[in-house]
Amino acid sequence: MYDEMDRSAVRALKKRKLKYQQIAEALGMDRRTVKSLAEGPIERKYQRARPPAKADRFREAIVSWADEDVPVQRMFEMATEDENPYDGSRSAFFARARLFITEHVKDKAERFVRFEGLPGEYCQVDWGEVRNFPFLRSPGETRYFLAMRLKFSRKSYVEFTRDMKIETLIRCMLRGFESFGGVSWVCVFDNMKTVTIGRDAAGNPIWNPTFFRFSQDVDFHPEACAPASGNQKGSVENLVGWVKSNFLKGRKFVDDNDLVAQNAAWLADKANGSVSQAHGQVPDEVFLAEEKRKLTRLSTSSADYGLFSTVLSGPESLIHIDSNRYSIPVGYAETPLTARLRRDVVDFYSDDKLVAHWIRHKGKRARPFINPEHFESLFELKPRARVMVYRDYLIEQDASVAAYIAELCRRYRGAFGPHILALYEHCNEYGTEELGIACALASEHGAYGAEYVHALLRRPRPCTAHGLVVVAGAPSQEDLDRPLDEYERYVEGGPGDGN
Repeated sequence: MYDEMDRSAVRALKKRKLKYQQIAEALGMDRRTVKSLAEGPIERKYQRARPPAKADRFREAIVSWADEDVPVQRMFEMATEDENPYDGSRSAFFARARLFITEHVKDKAERFVRFEGLPGEYCQVDWGEVRNFPFLRSPGETRYFLAMRLKFSRKSYVEFTRDMKIETLIRCMLRGFESFGGVSWVCVFDNMKTVTIGRDAAGNPIWNPTFFRFSQDVDFHPEACAPASGNQKGSVENLVGWVKSNFLKGRKFVDDNDLVAQNAAWLADKANGSVSQAHGQVPDEVFLAEEKRKLTRLSTSSADYGLFSTVLSGPESLIHIDSNRYSIPVGYAETPLTARLRRDVVDFYSDDKLVAHWIRHKGKRARPFINPEHFESLFELKPRARVMVYRDYLIEQDASVAAYIAELCRRYRGAFGPHILALYEHCNEYGTEELGIACALASEHGAYGAEYVHALLRRPRPCTAHGLVVVAGAPSQEDLDRPLDEYERYVEGGPGDGN
């Protein structure tokens, strides 16, 4: 047992800049004992140890839940639902929880100062990750979620995804802004690589060019937390933890559709529809009353927005985008272009001029997407290239056309060029569907040649039956009809044949 004099001696030697090992040797103590005495209080009051309260083993969880704005009532429910459940009284749990929360709040206040921000000013954004997601049908999968929270009202948006790519981040943020009805003035991020790619010599963020262009297009100012200062985005960190502990904890999901439905209900009822401990009010009510009108109008949508990037094609006039290759006019080969990657289309620009427009292909395809018109200026010098490009284009359009061309080329071998050129013209004139029908009919009759397909395309179509047209003021059919016996007399030349 060491008394106050021992502690004082240790501290006196410590002030002389002696190391713990030197103090231990001087006083005949263990080095760990010296360290404990040096860092502890000079006066220490000893009291009889009491058995720990039943709620004490939940102290760490209670502190974490408090950071996530979980009500004490919900903490009690979660403790009783634990694998090793709390079996004490409700009042005892509440008392210990309040004590732990009070101590934690005091400790946090000493470490950093919390600020609330103005209405519409700050939106804090971060990713969460959940491995072995609790799916009933496909256990073991990983899911991510983007959490967004407006600092002032605490209104939140959460979306689950399969990855954390930059396009996923941007389109999730746009859907979040759509749910808010506008854009905050500032968005605060952790140092995720899709947002910042490092720091310069002065310690300022180096922004990802695609993301920075997005921030300018949508009109918000990006801010990145200082390295190792995650508390600068404490509110959204709390939201990420809250999603894991309050939404995911104890829940099961059939599949992704069920996850989307339960997430929407939780956001509406719990995250945004119940009282927040941060300000003692309902986030949705604060948002509608004070914050929504302060947001900047959103000028685009998650479907229409085109991610910006600078691209360069090779000598083949092909540009790699999202694991696929798209053709551009040969005049822009090996020239820097601007690509705008929208949800369903891909556009390429030279300055402000649109040079190529493509329907976006979501999967990965080995063959490139070719528009023959992009190579017309080259075909004058390379006639065979025209035939081969036209053939590849036609094969991609329809299965019946592809089968017909395969057999046509086999039969004509080196002389199929004129047929391919003619079929390409027919495709442009009659359309892919009509050409496919004609090729299928020609194949059934073993008629291989552009002239047979052309004849089928030119054949008249069956007339469409039309209903009887009634002319206003004309006599009715009943007035025009004559009795059958009168008609017979007329035919036989009997009486009344002059009628």
